[in-house]
Amino acid sequence: MNKTNMLLLGLLICGFGFFSVKIVRGETSPSIVDDAALAEQFVAGLAALVENPSAKNKTTLESGNALRLLDQTEGKTIQLPDVKELPRKLLEVPLYQRVMPAIVVIGSIYKCDSCNDWHLGGMASGWLLSGDGLVVTNHHVFTESANHYFGVMTANGNVYAVRSIRASDEAGDAAIAQLDTRGEVLPFLRLGSPAACGDAVIVISHPAGRFYSLTRGVVSRYHRHNADPTIMTKAVAPSHETRKRARQITTTPSSRMPVWMSVTADYAVGSSGGPVFDSSGNVIGMVSRTYSTQPSKNHRRHDSLGNQMVFKDCVSLDTILGLIKNGN
Repeated sequence: MNKTNMLLLGLLICGFGFFSVKIVRGETSPSIVDDAALAEQFVAGLAALVENPSAKNKTTLESGNALRLLDQTEGKTIQLPDVKELPRKLLEVPLYQRVMPAIVVIGSIYKCDSCNDWHLGGMASGWLLSGDGLVVTNHHVFTESANHYFGVMTANGNVYAVRSIRASDEAGDAAIAQLDTRGEVLPFLRLGSPAACGDAVIVISHPAGRFYSLTRGVVSRYHRHNADPTIMTKAVAPSHETRKRARQITTTPSSRMPVWMSVTADYAVGSSGGPVFDSSGNVIGMVSRTYSTQPSKNHRRHDSLGNQMVFKDCVSLDTILGLIKNGN
C-alpha cells in the first residue's frame, strides 16, 4: 500500500470515529506489529492509571472486586445504544484494517513482594461493543489472583482502566465490562447473524503475546458439551478458584448448558476473548477454549500416540446476545 493510499485509509477511518493503528509500517510492506513494545506500553500505561487516579480516571478494577462483580452480574443484561449503519466507503476497507482498531488487549498487572515494579499478569483478547467503552471478553479472564488490576489497550497503544463488570455468563464463559474511556468515543464492532456449519470464519486475537494475529477456518459444528476442566486450556494459567468454578459448571444438567460453536481457525493461549468474524467483518462468536482428545487407555499404543485432535470451542453468538437486552 503506497503513502497516498495509507493517508486516505487513515482519513477514512478517523472520519467515521475509528482510530488509525499506530504500528510500524514499511514503505510498501504490510503492517508490522511490535509485540515487545506493545506489551511494555500496556504495563506502563496501566500502571500510570492505577497509581494516579483522578476525577477523570476512575478507580481501576482489582481482581477481588472482579470476582464479586462476576457473581453480582451473573445473568444480567445490558442495553446497547442505537447503532447507525456503516458508511459504504468504510465497508470497502480491507477487513483486517477495518476491525483492528476495535480489537483490544485485555490483561492485568500486579506487584510482587520482591520489588516495587509492576509486572505483567495474564493477557488475553477482547473487543469493543460500543463507543462508550463496553468491552467483551471471556468470564475466566477476570478470575485472576488477588491484587491484580485490569486494563485494556487498543491497537494504537492507548490504555484504559477497566472500571466495572456489567454482565456475565459463567457457564457460557462471557462477560461485558465497562471501561473508563476518559470521555473518548471508541471504535466498536457490529454483531452479525449466526453462521452455518461450513461457513468461513476469521479470528483475530493475541496468541501467546503475538498481537493481532489473523487465522481463517470454517464453522465445524454447534454443540453442548460438559467438559472435563483438567483438559481445558484457557487464556491464563487456571488458578484454584478457576478450576473450582469449572468443576461446578460440569455438574450443570446438559439441558441447561450453553451452545458452543467449534471452528477450525487456529488460536492458542492468549486468544481467549478474541472475536470470530464472518466474511463481512461482523462478530459471530468469541474464542474461549480448546480441548485435546487422547486415545483410549485401553489402546496398546496409548502412551505414544499423544493428543489426536484439538477442538477449538468458541462462545456462540447466542450466548453473547443473551447478555444484551432485546438481543434475542
